[in-house]
Amino acid sequence: MRAQVELTSECPECHTRGVWLELYDPAVAATALGLPAEARCRLCAAARVGLVTPGSAVLRAAPWPAGGCPFCAHPLGEGDLAAHECRACGARAGLVSTRAGVGLGDVEALERALRGLMADEGDVDVAGFVRRAFGTGDLAALAARYAEGAVVDAALDGGTGFLTGAVARVASEAKPGKREGPAAPPDDRRAMLLALVSVLMADGQRDPREMPLVEAFLAAEGLAPLSAEELRVHRPVEIAARVPVGRREGLVSLMAQLAYADGVADPSEVRVLRAFADAWTVPQDDVDRWLETYRAARRSRQQRLLDRLRAFFLSG
Repeated sequence: MRAQVELTSECPECHTRGVWLELYDPAVAATALGLPAEARCRLCAAARVGLVTPGSAVLRAAPWPAGGCPFCAHPLGEGDLAAHECRACGARAGLVSTRAGVGLGDVEALERALRGLMADEGDVDVAGFVRRAFGTGDLAALAARYAEGAVVDAALDGGTGFLTGAVARVASEAKPGKREGPAAPPDDRRAMLLALVSVLMADGQRDPREMPLVEAFLAAEGLAPLSAEELRVHRPVEIAARVPVGRREGLVSLMAQLAYADGVADPSEVRVLRAFADAWTVPQDDVDRWLETYRAARRSRQQRLLDRLRAFFLSG
């Protein structure tokens, strides 16, 4: 059975980036059709669940074939997944609201929501938390932004997600005042490799067609092999401090190319890629363009990708 994957993105109700948690579960039909099994906002408390309306076929017992409809087993193309609908049998998935988010345009309501988020983050200083997470110490100004319906960026460690123990852990040294040992290097090749590993492990499996590319790079650069703990989906916030801002766009582009290393991008790989792009403010239009470019370029892909991996890490 493939592993569950948890991703973060912008909350569709309060429009705060990085607080909307989506749980993709391969044993849930909605995930097979491209939607999370469930989702919630850590700030405004909005919650939704992925449900499927059957078409002409009956739901089959899980596990289902990778990339196949959980009802009729017909291979799902990118168009099906984008529409969250199997064009063969008519099964359709949708996100249904189970709890509306609270309004954050009022200072008191915002502070209550923030205190809940702070508890999740293990913080107790409201003023300090607001400055670190939202870049301002003015709670009234932040509430005014929410009242306007503006998109709000939040720099958060990750907190408690849907998964217990299986989700990416938050390193304690990432928090101010808790750093141990020397600071991370400004250009950490291994951290950037972990972003690529996140694409490869998006479906919870080590793909024998793709991993040799990363392993070959590690060997060529004299780096230690990947540990079992590193072979997972990493959250952008876990490695952001170790990846220079100026290199993130190039890294996301490289992740898009890696998703098509075998000529076909798994939907779970694309979800992880888009989550990194969103967290690092890389335009989704650029991601679309890269995916289209790499979809078309399939000849000698493995050798060209290995060459680009080397060129990327040696150029910094």
